[in-house]
Amino acid sequence: MAKESKKAQYPEIEDIRDDLNSLRSNVVELTKHIKEDKLVQTQELNTRFKDRWTKFQASGQEQYKNVEKRVKEKPAQSMAVAFAAGLAASIILRRR
Repeated sequence: MAKESKKAQYPEIEDIRDDLNSLRSNVVELTKHIKEDKLVQTQELNTRFKDRWTKFQASGQEQYKNVEKRVKEKPAQSMAVAFAAGLAASIILRRR
């Protein structure tokens, strides 16, 4: 009887209880949507990364072929450049 008198005194308690239940179910649904969105975003990022990695590999192979071609065309110049780069690196590392 005390419960009924409180319900009669505060009819908004049922409304608040209903709102809390609705809020709980909305939070659960929102959490599901966030998880699904994260999965979709992760898949998109993975696809983009794979595409860029493939392009990067192709570009690297092309640059390697260009360097190899240039070394074959001008071996003396290539050796001089390599020697100068090694000398510069040696000087820089010696100063440390």
